[in-house]
Amino acid sequence: MGRIDETVTRGTTEVWTIRNTNGMPHNFHVHDVQFRVMEVNGKTPPPELRGRKDTVFVPHGVTMKLALRFTGPADPDVPYMYHCHLLYHEDEGMMGQFVVVEKGQPAGSPPDHSGHGSHPGRGGDGA
Repeated sequence: MGRIDETVTRGTTEVWTIRNTNGMPHNFHVHDVQFRVMEVNGKTPPPELRGRKDTVFVPHGVTMKLALRFTGPADPDVPYMYHCHLLYHEDEGMMGQFVVVEKGQPAGSPPDHSGHGSHPGRGGDGA
């Protein structure tokens, strides 16, 4: 939660290449962005993958090129996530974070979440 992996400029389109090489299928999801699948293993995607997406199924051995247009609010300190949408993988931390900034603006620092998840009476900060 305390890191920023990527910085993107609001109003731009980026092409991201995602590869699944670990033997398990993944549902790749990007927060606050709809994207288009440009290629699947170097070929034109099938009809069911040609519309706007926010999640795409990526079987083992598949490489996809995605076109992402970043039009949402820019804030160098508040990151968005990209991650596998399988609950077990989310729980294990299979995710990254990006911030959207205005042109020429650097990434900032994400908020401190060190106390996040603590509950009074359960051994957290309020126990």
